Amino acid sequence: MDDDLLAIERKIAEQAGNKLGLRFDKSVVRLVSGLKSALADEVPEGEAVIVTVTAPIKLRAKTGAALESLIRQGGEVPDIIHGKQIRLRRLAGVPAQSPKILGFVHNPTTDAEVILARAEDWLRRRT
Repeated sequence: MDDDLLAIERKIAEQAGNKLGLRFDKSVVRLVSGLKSALADEVPEGEAVIVTVTAPIKLRAKTGAALESLIRQGGEVPDIIHGKQIRLRRLAGVPAQSPKILGFVHNPTTDAEVILARAEDWLRRRT
């Protein structure tokens, strides 16, 4: 597992006391790490993509492939992919040193909008 790739997601969870219901199990780490590796060159400098997915992840590879394709195409993301609620937020005007991809897997009862807002706020405050 590459815990380094999830350092920012963990930091956001810690700042919120993990009241966001974020998950960091093995499948989650693989999904988020895979997205970051596959899409790092797809997102231009000064832009970022934040993705949320409901847990548990049972079709990790298929879900990851579908997300990669949608992000590359730049299109709208359907609410449901392989039975999981998906939210995606594209940001422009973030500091160049910011991560290009942030991924969060959360419990079904968590409001994804709260996660997206916290992550966006964190990215925009970076200098």
